[in-house]
Amino acid sequence: MLYGKNGTVYVAARSAERSNVGIKNIEAAHPKSRGKLMIMVLDLADLSTVKPAVEKFLAIEDRLHVLVHNAAVMMPPVGSKTKLGHDLEMGTNCLGPFLLNKLLEDVLRRTAASKMTPSNTVRSVWVSSVVQTGPPKGGVQFDENGNPKQFKAMENYMQSKSGDVFLASEFAKRLGNDGILSVVGGLVPVTKPRLTRLESAPGLDDDGAAKTSACDTTSCYGMVQETDDTAEFHNPDNPIL
Repeated sequence: MLYGKNGTVYVAARSAERSNVGIKNIEAAHPKSRGKLMIMVLDLADLSTVKPAVEKFLAIEDRLHVLVHNAAVMMPPVGSKTKLGHDLEMGTNCLGPFLLNKLLEDVLRRTAASKMTPSNTVRSVWVSSVVQTGPPKGGVQFDENGNPKQFKAMENYMQSKSGDVFLASEFAKRLGNDGILSVVGGLVPVTKPRLTRLESAPGLDDDGAAKTSACDTTSCYGMVQETDDTAEFHNPDNPIL
């Protein structure tokens, strides 16, 4: 959708090859777009790859309007770990996106503060799946050492998605006064539904506004992240992660 509005979208994945798959699919869906699709290589299960990827992005771009956290590992083999030894689902679905968001805070703030940026158009979107269907009691449970408890199959995944809801809430508190929206995307009951879907947000109407965006996804991210998306209209030079 963001690329279809002539935005610049960084498609983040664990390899350039995987990113290219997402890029080709997006191009095929929006053949008339005048936007740009850029490769970003990072692995949310390996935190050492996140900062170099952000540094490369910031060497090219000075604005970021939308950061979509849509990465998800779901029900990997029992005992699967990240490079640093964290539970793979919690590490990929929460820790990696947390670090990515932190490292991009400054450029999000600068973008929100720009006179060219309409109010309430800079945001982080935390995709939470169908989180209300079965998370553990309290959303995330911790053991005596302060680590998230391990659950079986879908319950462990839902715990990580609950973590995304908590992260969205916390970043909203920290960044809201800077003009940055931190919202939950997914099938989550909320009191203001217009904030749950990116396409319903201000600044992305039918006339479109080119944005710079980054997304996380299972197959590609806007900055799009993969695991196993204001300048004036028609300006394709604003990036979306």
